[in-house]
Amino acid sequence: MVNMMKELSDRQKFIIKSLIEKGPLNIEDLSKLMNISKRTIDREIHDANKFLKNFHCVITENDLRYEINGSDESLKAINKEIGAISYGSLLSQEQRQIYMTLQILLSNEPLKSTYFSYLFNVSEGTISMYLDKVEIWLKVRNLELVRKRGIGIKVNGSEIDKRKAVIELMYNYLPLDEMLLYLYGEEYNKYVSEFFNNIFSNEVIELAKKIVRQINSSILKINDDNNYFAMFLHIVTAIYRYKQNESIMLNKEIVDDILSSEEFNFIYNVDEVMKNNGIVLNRDELAYLAIHLNGKKYIYEKEGFIELGITLEDLSKELLEEVSKILGINIKCDEQLLYGLSQHLETLIYRLSMGLQSRNTLIDQIKEYYSELFEAVNKACRLIFSKYNINVPAEEIGYITMHVGAAVERQRTEKKLKALVICPNGIGTAKILSEKLKSVFPEIDSIDIGSIRDKDEANDYNLIISTVKLYDNDEINDNIIIVSPFLTLADIKKIREYIDDISLNKENNYLIPFKMNGINLIENQNSKIKYLGETLENLNIKNIKANDLDEIIDIIADEIFEIKITTNKDEIKDLIKKREMMGNTVIPGSNIALLHTRSDSILVPYIGIYRLVNPVKMRSIGFSYEDVDTILVMIARKKEDNTILEMLGEISIALVDDEELKNMLRSGNIGDVKNIIIKILNKN
Repeated sequence: MVNMMKELSDRQKFIIKSLIEKGPLNIEDLSKLMNISKRTIDREIHDANKFLKNFHCVITENDLRYEINGSDESLKAINKEIGAISYGSLLSQEQRQIYMTLQILLSNEPLKSTYFSYLFNVSEGTISMYLDKVEIWLKVRNLELVRKRGIGIKVNGSEIDKRKAVIELMYNYLPLDEMLLYLYGEEYNKYVSEFFNNIFSNEVIELAKKIVRQINSSILKINDDNNYFAMFLHIVTAIYRYKQNESIMLNKEIVDDILSSEEFNFIYNVDEVMKNNGIVLNRDELAYLAIHLNGKKYIYEKEGFIELGITLEDLSKELLEEVSKILGINIKCDEQLLYGLSQHLETLIYRLSMGLQSRNTLIDQIKEYYSELFEAVNKACRLIFSKYNINVPAEEIGYITMHVGAAVERQRTEKKLKALVICPNGIGTAKILSEKLKSVFPEIDSIDIGSIRDKDEANDYNLIISTVKLYDNDEINDNIIIVSPFLTLADIKKIREYIDDISLNKENNYLIPFKMNGINLIENQNSKIKYLGETLENLNIKNIKANDLDEIIDIIADEIFEIKITTNKDEIKDLIKKREMMGNTVIPGSNIALLHTRSDSILVPYIGIYRLVNPVKMRSIGFSYEDVDTILVMIARKKEDNTILEMLGEISIALVDDEELKNMLRSGNIGDVKNIIIKILNKN
């Protein structure tokens, strides 16, 4: 039997062993366990049955469940002979790359490619190909993969960037629900446990679980699964790096501010729990943990830490919804993208609020390769982040574009199609053609072979591939493609173009073209014209005297109350002041500040320009100040029409780089200002 075992692949061994030990398994569970498709499982079972028939055993499928049948004696003998299965050999290509990257990131010493070759049971050439992809992935995250012959593989970069990469990779390895089952100690796939233990060690994992339970029961009391898992990842990584004598390094002033801020007082209790378990973290580590363990997100200002007022997940959803709307695609439901983007935004906000510069060595290539996507993400970021007075640099736009671009590519490859092959030349020729199609087009998940009589079933298939003409008029069914029985290069190109086209246009989460249809554009334009007239009707320009921002806000609130824009001037004062505390309101280098808010007490949307007789010094980017002589005020109702909100957002965006608008706001008359606003809105 030992020699016969060599006939089985590791996947086939895993399937047989799982069915013997666990009993019948449904298709979905087995697919999830192995991270492969049903089609691949069927193929592996077909080959496994060739081996099993030698022992009068067979795997059958009944009611979408697989089970293995045979005598107890035979099944026990087979299971014993299979023995333990190599963990690495069962991983998908993506999981292997994640596993490799995590080990390299968390290792203090260079690792050899031969180690990974042995672990995954693949050639060193395959490992080299994986590393090429890993190198690009790391480069986008400010990290450098170093490969030196005779020395090994390591990652250069800051500890903060390494930690961020580790957290992102952990989220991408498996679906969150599977990792939560493991974390909560419920029934889970043993290979999930093996993954965590291989990355962090069983000792560190168990200690982290214990500490997280203690922190959650007495200090943070987190109910949200995602936040609980995030806490576990940050704690386990901190413990692991502590044991390796690796530490985060932060600016001393920032550390002092974090550890003295009331919002982060809880970290001293966390520190006590850690010390009681033998983990003594330095001040930098505690400050870093404080930011990440607090469920709320903050902007760092001169007064201290100001609450952002929105969760990172909601901010990510808002951003993805805007990108989806601009491009006419559906990516807002992509959970992997949502998790990855949320993790990135945490670092982005941290960097921006601390005044840290972002680096992105691939920014030029990103702009070139993803030009349309980059522009869409750029516009969406400016529109969404302007509401929180956050100015996102091009380097960070590039990173976000890469996240979105990966999701777009994922949608392209994940869509499975159903095809019908019609080949009157004979069943043998049809089968050969079908096999060629499967090998060339992995998107085609199911291929049926039919006759000319089946041509009227065209609607049941994404495409029909025929070796003969089926209709006199080829336009009757546009999903019919005529090819040679030998599938020439021209045929392959024709099919590829068609698949790309339907993958882009198909509904139900398929991508659709990066443009809106004409009807939607006309409807949007008509509603924009209607609301534009109503909004500009109340446009107001006024010269005022004030000594500081508080006085400016008081004057503006009194003014809009007098002209019956609001019914509650005190609420408007409070809302504008709170918004201003969340981040700087100055448009850098323009002498203009933007004040905006939304309230139920607003009766109509309002745009006002207030010119200061004497400039007032106001906080700009980082720790700099700027003389401001013009205040642009934009106010809307809480339940405002989306068209108006989009119009106000477009004006906010134009403030950054439209010099004509800036000049008109500072010195133009009311007619000039109206004209430039109309001009800006007509561009979009």
